[in-house]
Amino acid sequence: MADDAGTSRPPSAGWRAVFVVGAGRSGTSALTRGLQALGVDLGDRLKAPTGKNPTGFFEDRDLLDVAKRARRALGLRSESVALVEPGSWQRPELAALQREAADTMRRRFGASPLWGFKYAQTLRYLPFWEEVFRLAELDASFLVASRNPLSVARSRQALDAARGVQEKSDLEWLVNVVPYFGHLRGRLFAVVDYDRLMDAPAFELGRVAERLRLPQDEATREAVRAYADSFLQDGRRHTLFGLDELEKDARLNPLVRDAYRWLWRLACDEVAADSRELWSEWERLEALLQLQAPLLRHLDGLEAERRRRPLAALASAWRSWRGRSPGT
Repeated sequence: MADDAGTSRPPSAGWRAVFVVGAGRSGTSALTRGLQALGVDLGDRLKAPTGKNPTGFFEDRDLLDVAKRARRALGLRSESVALVEPGSWQRPELAALQREAADTMRRRFGASPLWGFKYAQTLRYLPFWEEVFRLAELDASFLVASRNPLSVARSRQALDAARGVQEKSDLEWLVNVVPYFGHLRGRLFAVVDYDRLMDAPAFELGRVAERLRLPQDEATREAVRAYADSFLQDGRRHTLFGLDELEKDARLNPLVRDAYRWLWRLACDEVAADSRELWSEWERLEALLQLQAPLLRHLDGLEAERRRRPLAALASAWRSWRGRSPGT
């Protein structure tokens, strides 16, 4: 189990971690709970459930805090769509956070030969984490949560009408999946589609164990059965779209459609993780997304300005009230 003592423990040889990544509202939390059933230690300081995720987020609070501070150091919000400029990874404040993250990993999980961490935006900030892995001498694997982007938008809409607009949701999907997915090439990784997980949870977790080379025994098999029978409930899934419907919705971003189709093929084992066609096509998608970098920066700027206006109006009203003479 995770060690919450105040000192860092040196990791054992072959120290491994599985990082759950993917666009928000793609089933990352449900998949992380499945990873726990497979015997992966998530720690004992997990973020508390909320109305957004009543069954739990399964995120280590200490590492989550470092991850969010790294995001803020890059000048981004959770819903930002701007691409990270390559030179931004060299910022001094990020280097300090990388050392802190590596130390936090050793302190929290140094005694666990196999542990996991979920932060949906990890893939977007993968260059930051790759240096952390090096500093911590950690062997990192990845579990990619995928979901039909039409369902992702509907799920977002239930929480935030503005972010749930298909066009906005698609941009968030793109920047959190496409830019650094290619860095997984040569690493152990598995892609699981949310709808397939809901339909056949034991089978999908079996795939994960095989792809990530996770040791299995009767205890984990029983835990997987309990996960499938008790944790996953079909009421968690409020929408279900097929691949054919990706072509019917004119609002869907073509880059999202194409990228999701590749993730679907990986999730269905229709394409191998070392497929040259896959990685060649993904380079094309990355290049097309990079062409949109100026527009994405502009959209982020407009959103930042929109958020500043209410604060500016409130500050102006406060100054006006403070400036009134007594009795007026």
